[in-house]
Amino acid sequence: MKHYLGICLVLVTVAAIGLFALHRCTAAVDRTIDHVRDAFSEVLRVRPEVTVNRRVVLTQTAPIAELAVVTREELITLGLDAHLEVLSLQIPLTEKKLTAEAVYRIKAGFDLRKPFSVEIDPVTHALRAAMPHAKILSVEQVGDLVYHGEDAALNRVTDDERSQILSSLNAAAHDAAEKSSLKMEAEQQVAQRLKEIMSHNGQSLQIEWNNAVPAPSRN
Repeated sequence: MKHYLGICLVLVTVAAIGLFALHRCTAAVDRTIDHVRDAFSEVLRVRPEVTVNRRVVLTQTAPIAELAVVTREELITLGLDAHLEVLSLQIPLTEKKLTAEAVYRIKAGFDLRKPFSVEIDPVTHALRAAMPHAKILSVEQVGDLVYHGEDAALNRVTDDERSQILSSLNAAAHDAAEKSSLKMEAEQQVAQRLKEIMSHNGQSLQIEWNNAVPAPSRN
């Protein structure tokens, strides 16, 4: 009888230890989930989808649609030279010039409607995040548009040419924004801040961008 009681006591002890370990592991995962939620909410204003063992434990939500991370103002200048020709020869006194410039405010950041997800390793509590790449959110003219036109004696600047250079200036501003380093800077800032917060909580974070941001062109 004592032999059976001893076996039962051992089994109960092992079960208790197992339940205690399971409770501690579950509590640790719950704390990690809270840390992830709070970090992403602070840095990106988004609560990501969180999965543990491929099971979704937290769904994605965001109070806003977009978040600007980096803002820069740039002066964009564009020039137009035109002249009249006959048989591929320039006609004297027909060369005219028109320049336009304006300051544009460019914002880069994240579309929070795209998927943000974090996978938690239940054993090591290591984090692997998958996030959309940064994008140019807006290119907005600020301040006045400055024109400078030089009419030729036999060829004056037209209203259509003024409209054309304005349209071209806006297109040049958008092109400059896409070729700038702003998207890369936005990603770097967000990644650094998230890793700092999670590191402070004793957790490592690996970030994978769903689509890599190309390096800015060097002209």
